[in-house]
Amino acid sequence: MDDGVMIGEPAATSVPAPLLRDYRHIGGIESIEIDGTRYFFGYDFSEDLVLSPLIDDSELMSIFAEKHMEQRDGPHDREYWRDLVAASLEYSGLADPESCSFESEQLRLIISSLKSIAETGVPVPDFDYPYHLRFLLSSAGQWREQFTAAAEGIGSIKGIEGAAEGAALEQIARDVLRETRNAMNAAGGNWAEVFDALAQ
Repeated sequence: MDDGVMIGEPAATSVPAPLLRDYRHIGGIESIEIDGTRYFFGYDFSEDLVLSPLIDDSELMSIFAEKHMEQRDGPHDREYWRDLVAASLEYSGLADPESCSFESEQLRLIISSLKSIAETGVPVPDFDYPYHLRFLLSSAGQWREQFTAAAEGIGSIKGIEGAAEGAALEQIARDVLRETRNAMNAAGGNWAEVFDALAQ
């Protein structure tokens, strides 16, 4: 083990396919934590696109990157990618480290709160739909869903600002639920499966 990264081939595990076209993308390694499990993924910073499924094995992530990714100076070997995988445990180029951890209960609360607002029209002051979560789901679906209603309506959902003229709070909540379903349907690889608490 080197800096928390296991060395050696993952047993009986095939390398997953990339989410995008099957040639090397210039990108880096990012990671998130869900319910205490660390997941790694490739990310193209120039195009803001997720490149891989969520991979919970650090060595497999290194193998994926060696096969399907490169840096601006070209391809690199697995040892090089191992270092980037290890670095992703402490640093993110996309968000503050504290924004990179999620719990299923937190995800279920997003959906249950939106459903409640859609039925009652009553704001939820402590509602939280993290921007980084919405960003990642959009990116994993190649931006087919961009969470416009969520970005514009969270203040109204929390009750800290009024809804736009002609907009009912119930409809805003329904629109954000629709955006979430769209993002989950569009997300490639196993992203929707890992975030299945949002599908409740």
